[in-house]
Amino acid sequence: MRIEELSFREIYHQICLLSDAGLVKSINLRDVFEFPPDEKLDAFLTYACIDDGTFVFEILAGAKVSGGRIKIFPGSYKKSAKLKRGQVDNAELRIVTAEYALPFRDRIYMIDDRIDADTREETRLIKNLDAFRHPDYPDDVVVYFFSPEEQKPELLWVRCASVDENILNGELLNEPTKNFGCHVGDKIKFGVAQIGEQNILLYLPTTEGNALA
Repeated sequence: MRIEELSFREIYHQICLLSDAGLVKSINLRDVFEFPPDEKLDAFLTYACIDDGTFVFEILAGAKVSGGRIKIFPGSYKKSAKLKRGQVDNAELRIVTAEYALPFRDRIYMIDDRIDADTREETRLIKNLDAFRHPDYPDDVVVYFFSPEEQKPELLWVRCASVDENILNGELLNEPTKNFGCHVGDKIKFGVAQIGEQNILLYLPTTEGNALA
């Protein structure tokens, strides 16, 4: 399948084979690997994760696909190489079995340790947020802001920071055009609400002034 056809939830923390000859050509293998494979590659074995808020595929190894078989080349790294989801939307993606990841398990553990230390990881586990996530920046969600003066809400991007029971904390990424008592960069609270048959993410003004200190 193409990456653009898959959701964040389907590929997060998965071992993924990205097949795209043009993509492979765009990467200077000598910058990534100590000993680049001599054979011509047409794919990368990657690990789908989030790096500083951006959905990325961290390259584990070069690969070659032939007759339905996958040949994985050893990885000895000069540096970490990550492909942003937005860069590879047209690539073919195949989620592979865990056996392919065994030679790279230490590297994957290192990536997961880095991710687990991020307070946002808990919010990434909340499936009710998935419909509102940005495909390239999964921590960023669309939140509805309502004003007493107007019936039509304003939709703004908020970056999830943490969750406390059912209340989410985040940073407002856009400057509102209406007066909600908060501004871009402010810390705010929001939660899942139901309007009719539709779930939305709703801004929750606080009692000490709308934005959090």
